[in-house]
Amino acid sequence: MTEDILRGLNEKQLAAVTATEGFVRVSAGAGSGKTRVLTSRYVYIAKTLGVSPEHILSVTFTNKAAREMRGRIRRHMPDEDGGWILTFHSACHKILKEDGHLLALPSNFMVLDEEDQKSVLHKIYTENGLSMRDFPFRKCLDEIELYKSKANYVPYLTDTMRACRAPALPEQDEPNSLDGIIREYMNVQRKNFWLDFADLIQFVLYLLKTNAAARKKWQNAFEYIQIDEFQDVSGEQYALAKILSGKHKNLFIVGDPDQTIYSWRGADVKFFNNFPKDFPGTKTITLDINYRSTPQILSASNSLISKNTEREEKILKPTLPGGDTPEYFHCLSRTEEADKIADKILSLHEGGVPFSDIAVLFRSNYMSRVTEASLMRKKVPYMMFGGVEFYKRKEVKDALAYLRLAVFEDDLSFERIINIPPRGIGRKRMHALHEYAAAQNRSLFCALKAICSDPLFKGTGATSFIRIIDDARQFALSHDPFEALDHVLTISGYEAFLRDSGGQERLNNLNELKASAREFVQAEGGDIGAEEYLNSLSLISNADTEDKKEHVKLMTIHTAKGLEFPYVFICCMNEGSFPSRKIRDKAGMEEERRVAYVALTRAMRGLYLSDAEGFDSQSGDQLNTSRFVFEVGADNLNITGKLSKAHMKRSASYIESRNREIGILPPLPKAAFSVNSSVYHAVFGIGTIKAISADGYTIAFENGKTRTLSLSAPLSPID
Repeated sequence: MTEDILRGLNEKQLAAVTATEGFVRVSAGAGSGKTRVLTSRYVYIAKTLGVSPEHILSVTFTNKAAREMRGRIRRHMPDEDGGWILTFHSACHKILKEDGHLLALPSNFMVLDEEDQKSVLHKIYTENGLSMRDFPFRKCLDEIELYKSKANYVPYLTDTMRACRAPALPEQDEPNSLDGIIREYMNVQRKNFWLDFADLIQFVLYLLKTNAAARKKWQNAFEYIQIDEFQDVSGEQYALAKILSGKHKNLFIVGDPDQTIYSWRGADVKFFNNFPKDFPGTKTITLDINYRSTPQILSASNSLISKNTEREEKILKPTLPGGDTPEYFHCLSRTEEADKIADKILSLHEGGVPFSDIAVLFRSNYMSRVTEASLMRKKVPYMMFGGVEFYKRKEVKDALAYLRLAVFEDDLSFERIINIPPRGIGRKRMHALHEYAAAQNRSLFCALKAICSDPLFKGTGATSFIRIIDDARQFALSHDPFEALDHVLTISGYEAFLRDSGGQERLNNLNELKASAREFVQAEGGDIGAEEYLNSLSLISNADTEDKKEHVKLMTIHTAKGLEFPYVFICCMNEGSFPSRKIRDKAGMEEERRVAYVALTRAMRGLYLSDAEGFDSQSGDQLNTSRFVFEVGADNLNITGKLSKAHMKRSASYIESRNREIGILPPLPKAAFSVNSSVYHAVFGIGTIKAISADGYTIAFENGKTRTLSLSAPLSPID
């Protein structure tokens, strides 16, 4: 058995798999087989060392990665259910399902996804006369997350006596401030025992820090902990790993600091780089043999990332045979750039490459517009890739609200679907229902049950709605999530409602939702209920939706992280687009370079970079070629399109100016003279300053020659 697990591993992979004891840090380059290492190590610990899987915690960053690992492990261990092969958030959810009662959480607490959070905010806005113009949802959600990362707020949400106040928030009604909105949001959470994404980790951290018995229990439970994508952990996740590994001290981390691209959500490369300081005795293993990309693609990628100064040296070494040099299309307009991409895709397809082997990556979503237009014109099938967007579609949210109401009886779902299809319960009846629910401290559904016989609700569909939800609840108790979802959509009349309204696209989305529920049941197996299914959807991420159809994939680079494609196009490689104009310092630029590195290393056989001249659609600024193209280097690129000397000079000047602006280069000396000033130079004589730029003074001298001199040139004023 040991030979089967270890067969085919290279020397460094073997060292990582068999390093089971103590603190181990694996620096795993792109395409170096880290998933195989994690899977093999899990099986090695379970089968060779004889450790029960229930004592092995294996953490990944997406549900898709967790499912993939469970599938690989089952090939070696058919009876293993992979119960603790989870994301950070899913692992915390599981811990709280077992021990949440220690924090006064009911066993069926509900997890809010982002759309649910927005629904809560919308209700708060409505009640307090606020609008999106006052406080955009995105700003509020960011502020809520920031507040929760800094404040010791968990006691407030878990205080059964309601004696505790929310730290750093006003006690009195101040709904017209961000702090007031956060307080109201927290009050809604406390009333309904709802947790959001951020709460899952914060609650477990609080539990482990404040409850010695719980801490001892979970430290005993996890004899071995391994964490994937450690370069992306937040401070809270880092603290959680430290606590859970506190007894057995067997913590194995895998990551690539060159792929740290999530600082905006709390990731910090220092957690990976400083790991040996925080965990004395750490053994470091570097996986630098790449099994994904051709030597030419790796040369381009290595050249790019080497320009970062705050990194540990690591050069990826190829195993694949030689391929084509990466191509760089320089175009005169965005339309020409998009057409070049579409034409090359068609050429690859005519040469036998399936459309599904091709991905077009961009830094931000707005950059896809022109490429999409060209692909449509040239009849190239494509799909915008991103699972979360699917779950934001109205018909999908409506369908899930029916099932959620049956399982959780939550007010958000009730308000969403009480009148879809129409049941005659308008604003006046809803107001009465809200008043009764508040007075009796009941959910809206319970309130409707209590007063549905009131004359106010005569002639409405209230009674039939209650019957539908009660029926769906009973059905869900004895059937899997797919069957429960299909059942409630039928008896509620929602599916027929969409069919009657002629919404074929919406019906297609509904069928896709049911297919996803069926796939969830097949993937998870066992006795999986609707509650687990619904909460899994709250934990889903963009990378969790698999695309199996025959079309080109369009996605942001952040969405593409962790994926690989035979052929990759990276478009809009212009300063201000990629790297983003939002970069404000050297650290930000180094992360932006890591984003570019992630993009390049997604490619297996073919890599295509492109940019354009003209003007940026967002800022109106003139377009300059990205520094990342220059940093890949002309020696590593097959260049198509003429880069004029003027464009090259303008791009270089812009890059230098940006570097000075964000502190990569020191600022230029302040100009001592202004345009039209008369000056004297000891060699060139008297002249007049015609222009001032980063290059210096442009001076027309009386001898008939015009020269550009630096801002520190020895010039004297002439009155």
